[in-house]
Amino acid sequence: MPVDFKIGLDTKALQRDLSALAEKEIPRAEASALNRLAFGAFRNVQDRMSEVFDRPTRFTLFGFKVQTATPARLEAAVVTKDLINGSGGTPAIAYLGPQIHGGNRDKTKLEKALSRISEGQYVVPGRDCPLDGNGNIPRSVIVQVLSRLGASMDPRANMSDKTSRRLMKQGKAARGQKSEYFVPRAKGNGRPKGIYKLLGPGRVGEIFRFVSAPHYETRLPVEQIVNSNVARRQDRIVNEEIIKVFRRRGLR
Repeated sequence: MPVDFKIGLDTKALQRDLSALAEKEIPRAEASALNRLAFGAFRNVQDRMSEVFDRPTRFTLFGFKVQTATPARLEAAVVTKDLINGSGGTPAIAYLGPQIHGGNRDKTKLEKALSRISEGQYVVPGRDCPLDGNGNIPRSVIVQVLSRLGASMDPRANMSDKTSRRLMKQGKAARGQKSEYFVPRAKGNGRPKGIYKLLGPGRVGEIFRFVSAPHYETRLPVEQIVNSNVARRQDRIVNEEIIKVFRRRGLR
């Protein structure tokens, strides 16, 4: 569900400042002021994302949008999008939410797909996982892992540490196995550790690591950013809109 941060104006000050305008000019000036404030706050949120996130993608930077005001509907807001990444990934709000409010995040589409063999754990890139220019797992890797392990996530794709060590000692790769990907289990509790890949004779790579639910501290206080931006710019924006009206009058 989208989260919205409404852009408000000091209505008493606004009516005082706009009192010199004709009645029909006030809603148009107010809507224009609201929209300028909203877009300024939106850009401020994007700037903060670039500071606190490591190489944020364009999809993340545009995880918010501006809901514009009109003379008939004097309300503007900076809202989160609930649209899904065009590559079939996770809605931006699913991972931006914990950055805004803190706490645990929802599971990604990948984590849900792997829940059967991960036993409900979360997924992070392993030490040998290739990453794209933004530090994320490429979709091609995700598709390959899901395809090789099978869409049904057959538990027989799991492989014990003992089996993987034996293959390494014998210098074998993936021949004779259902897939070059396998899921080793931890000693003691027997929980799946992640998704590993037989890279070649004697070589095993950690592609995905399974972890417990990550907890996030607030890193993107959007409400605070929006309110601070509006408070700082409101008087100037309103005055500029009043000047625009008088200039338009002079052109008639």
